[in-house]
Amino acid sequence: MNLLTRYTSALGRMRRSRGYGIHSPFAFRFVLDVLCERLPYYAFGYIDELRRAVVAAVRTGFWRHPRVISAKNARMLFRITNYFNPRRILQVGTSYGVSSASMLAVDSRSRLWLYEPALDSYPVVARVLAPYIERVTTGTLLPGLIAEWRAAPGDDEPFVLVNDLPGGEADYEAVSALLRDVIDGGGTVVLRNLSREALMERLWDNCVAHGDRGQLFTNGKIAVVVASRKLQREVFTLWF
Repeated sequence: MNLLTRYTSALGRMRRSRGYGIHSPFAFRFVLDVLCERLPYYAFGYIDELRRAVVAAVRTGFWRHPRVISAKNARMLFRITNYFNPRRILQVGTSYGVSSASMLAVDSRSRLWLYEPALDSYPVVARVLAPYIERVTTGTLLPGLIAEWRAAPGDDEPFVLVNDLPGGEADYEAVSALLRDVIDGGGTVVLRNLSREALMERLWDNCVAHGDRGQLFTNGKIAVVVASRKLQREVFTLWF
């Protein structure tokens, strides 16, 4: 979504973010109780403190990486994960570990598979994920990590977060195919940095074009695909 579209659609997005014009019961609850929820959750203090510590470490200049996820978005990621409570999470790209920790804080039974080829270059991530080390599998080869994630025991719907594409164009086809499979399997996809990275916007466009069921939500920067076969196909452009 370009800047002009964001401004011209602001009023409509704001109204839908308050539930106006949303007829789907699921979408109405998901928008008000998850995406736009303002009440505090038990983990918000921990997430905010963790993010502040990471920002302080990053400012020393030792690590160069896309900016740290905002506190607002880290909290929202926690709420989304809390809503679906997946046992197996696949994450592509990291935000210094803050997004991973935000999801892992939901349930001690959850496990996460993290793809980040340059992970060894960012020791702060290892420190952030240290409390969860037994529940995190990292990998620098995407196909192998996807295979491990798929083979892990559990009957929950697939849940995938894509922060960015660490390998750029080289990762695009594999991640695009992965997301199509997740949508076909009735899973959930969260995409970030749509307005910052052209490849992420392309992934979102592919998600919109793929499948005929499920509901999709975006504010132009972040998108959530809830690909449940029980949901009528709708795309919601919101303010959250």
